[in-house]
Formats: sequence, structure tokens, C-alpha cells
Amino acid sequence: MKLGEFQRPAIDGNWGYGWRIVWYIVNALVFQSAIVGLLPSRAKAALLRLFGARVGTGFVCKPGVNIKYPWFLNVGDYVWLGEGVWIDNLCRVEIGNNVCISQGVKILTGSHDWSRPDFPFFALPVTIGDHVWITAHRVIRPGVEIPPQVAVLADIGRRDAEQAYAKLQA
Repeated sequence: MKLGEFQRPAIDGNWGYGWRIVWYIVNALVFQSAIVGLLPSRAKAALLRLFGARVGTGFVCKPGVNIKYPWFLNVGDYVWLGEGVWIDNLCRVEIGNNVCISQGVKILTGSHDWSRPDFPFFALPVTIGDHVWITAHRVIRPGVEIPPQVAVLADIGRRDAEQAYAKLQA
């Protein structure tokens, strides 16, 4: 790995620098905060919508949540985000209806190809089906598609999701 050769990525569909600064401030003050984070979830949903997210009804968002870019976030109806959830969405994250994402879960859409000397960045969307429960402190990695009606009991990569889906279809 030669980090001096790393090229800063351009993220397709990302909002401008000014919007990102404003969002980082709102995210830090309202979503990540233990005090201001106590605002009602309706207010948090309205802020997410203001910044381009699609958020359904019945949204519950606990304090300490970190959302990288709301303009890449689509949330269905009756979605719960527990304390300390981190949605590091450098591209699209789709969350279905009636989904519980428990405390400390990390949803990651981007990473780097460590096998190449220039350490290039990549981003793959994450899709979470309806009626999914992701248990506490799980890590959901780039490119994962979680099928409906699944309880995620362990960290999950793309291959894990494909195998779970195959078992569901059998």
C-alpha cells in the first residue's frame, strides 16, 4: 500500500461542500448529541427530509445516531434507529418497513481495495428488507442486501447475505 498515491474520490450524487458542512453541524448537534438528541423523532425526520432523505411514518431515532449523508438515505415506515447507530452511507442505503436497527449497529457502504498500492475507494449500496431486526453492535458491510423477515445475529458481509437469501429461497 502506498498512501501517497491515493486519489481522493469523487462521490457520485454527493451534495456540495457547503451543504455537507451544514449537515455535519446539524448531525453533530441534533442526531449525535445526548442532550439535543432527545428532540422528538418527528423533528429528526423533518430534518432528514430537509436534507434529501426519504423517511416514512412512525420513524423512531434515539440519541447518538450518526448519519453520513441523508441525501443517500431512504427509510420506510416504522423504522427504529437505536442509540449509537452509525449509517456511513457514501452511496444509497435503503431501509424497508418495520425495521429495527439496534444500538451500536454500523452500516457501511464504502471501503478501500487494500490489495492495490493506490488503495482506491469504492462504495456499494446497502439494502435492508421489510421486517428485519439487526441486533446490537452488528456491522453491515458494503453491498449487502438483507432479505425480508430476517434477524441479523452476526456481522454480515455480502457473501453472508447471499447465502442467507439462498437458504430462504430453498
